[in-house]
Amino acid sequence: MAGERKFIRENTNRILIKEFLIKKVEGAGFGGMNIQRTPMGTRINIVVERPGMVIGKGGSKIKEITTEIKDKFKVDNPQIEIQEAGSKASLNAQIMAEKLAEALERGWHFRRAGHSTVRRIMNSGARGCQVVIAGKLTGARHRTEKFTEGHIKYCGETAREVMLRGFAVAKLKAGVLGVKVGIMKPDAKLPDEISIKIPDDEKIEEKPKIEEKPIVKSKETPIKELLKIPGIGPSIIKKFEKSGIKSLEELYEMDANDISSIEGIGGKTADNIIKKLGKLIKEDV
Repeated sequence: MAGERKFIRENTNRILIKEFLIKKVEGAGFGGMNIQRTPMGTRINIVVERPGMVIGKGGSKIKEITTEIKDKFKVDNPQIEIQEAGSKASLNAQIMAEKLAEALERGWHFRRAGHSTVRRIMNSGARGCQVVIAGKLTGARHRTEKFTEGHIKYCGETAREVMLRGFAVAKLKAGVLGVKVGIMKPDAKLPDEISIKIPDDEKIEEKPKIEEKPIVKSKETPIKELLKIPGIGPSIIKKFEKSGIKSLEELYEMDANDISSIEGIGGKTADNIIKKLGKLIKEDV
């Protein structure tokens, strides 16, 4: 039980430190923190959008925060490191929740603020996001509005791995509004998304199929042999001869479009000739 109490006490301390930092760096865009124990002391890494507001003039504010954490929470030799969110600020759920709360406090309509936040997050490359605003939005009664776009996971181990969540409070005259922001990471991989890799030794290169043509005899076959094809009469033979085609071999080199382009030869006749021509040449070989 002593070990369990120790873990509970440490985790409770982490939550209290996080709440303390959120209030202390208000306005700087708090994006989360990470606490690590080292042989030299306790390293606290804080992600913020505007580091200058946390550091203060000549490092005065960061020294004040370090002293208060050491005295209030009995942290052994705290060392605070400030990390700028930079271009990834739009994909940080906590920063976006605080920005949305600030917009609501400045008088933005909740629908405009919600849609604007969702659009900004999705434009930054997120796979999905959901913004929830709850409180006295338009009247005296409490209500909840949700703004969702893309793919969202709500519960389970998958949601814990691929979703980033942030929470903030907007203080208005009518009361407080709770703001929740959930963002699915751009590089999130869901359990149902699989890819199959084929080993190199199983890959078989398919050789292009070469269309085999019938062996054509050296002696040319007269065009009159087309009369053996049902539906082909002497008038069609005359039209071929008039166009300069005197053998079946010359006709064999042409396709249906070439044949139908000859004056007086229709598309159906051309298709009929193409179908029967190969067999007719084989018979004559």
